[in-house]
Amino acid sequence: MFAGWTTDDFDAMTEPGLAPRMERIRARIQPKFIQLAEHFEPWLAEKLGVPMHTHVAKHARRTVHPPESTWVAFSADPRGYKKHPHFQIGLFSTHVFAVFGYIDEGIDKAAFGARVAAESEEIFAMLPSDFAVIEDHTSPDFKLVRDLGADGLRRVGERLAAVKKAEMLVGRTIVREEAVRMSGEDFVRWVEQTFIPGCGLYAIARPIAHK
Repeated sequence: MFAGWTTDDFDAMTEPGLAPRMERIRARIQPKFIQLAEHFEPWLAEKLGVPMHTHVAKHARRTVHPPESTWVAFSADPRGYKKHPHFQIGLFSTHVFAVFGYIDEGIDKAAFGARVAAESEEIFAMLPSDFAVIEDHTSPDFKLVRDLGADGLRRVGERLAAVKKAEMLVGRTIVREEAVRMSGEDFVRWVEQTFIPGCGLYAIARPIAHK
């Protein structure tokens, strides 16, 4: 059972230095990611009808700068998630997030972007208006679906299709002050409610990714 978030978890993401921050991430945050994975790996597999696999971010490529965010991802590929449509739960020092999408290494993200652009009206109708659209997973910045509108979603899809480094992650965020007040069970329910529309987007991506 997920234990819930604390202020110490968020403070870990401001620890100076790569090695000290990674030590706190491994000690405090990654065990909670494993707790979440024990629930969401089988939950997503049941919803999507395909086996899912857990991937905890290791930040292994970093040699100097500490990560500003960290996460656990779920994908259908047991070897990794970065090349495939996937789900993420993670946190910055300021907020937690739960999202579905493609990052820049996605091998089929151009085709998915083209489909988002072509079906932007339907996707806009499917997504809750308070959902966030994130175009850079390393940044805390995002735009709300209600502010983008169908035309904005179409432009995000077109950019995903055309630009190699483009990304598209869709979901929700909670500021740290609210997250620490939530019980572990409440947070799990919140992620489930966030991932359900994400499963709809996965259904659009899956015929591409599993062709």
